[in-house]
Amino acid sequence: MDRTQEIKEAHPWLSYDEVVKVILYHHQGSMWIQNLERDKLQRSMEAFTKLVKSKSRKALEPFVEYVLGVYYNGVDEYGNQIEESSREESFERRWNRARAILLKSK
Repeated sequence: MDRTQEIKEAHPWLSYDEVVKVILYHHQGSMWIQNLERDKLQRSMEAFTKLVKSKSRKALEPFVEYVLGVYYNGVDEYGNQIEESSREESFERRWNRARAILLKSK
């Protein structure tokens, strides 16, 4: 079973699209912020999957809402793509904030 299926099975209330975005969130930060190489990246992804699966729906919902609503929200009120350099919060700050929400939730 792959990560997407594992998380979807643990949290059937999430759509597959939402699960993929949650996984991509962690992958992006692990590569671009933490600069993890192949073996460490794989272990990080496994630990992240295990963490997400262990959370209750109540604990996971604020994280998912932030990731989907803020982390990925790169369009203006007209639906035009916002350049990363024009965003109020940097990629790194959004990634770290999502991580803090996930780790704080019980």
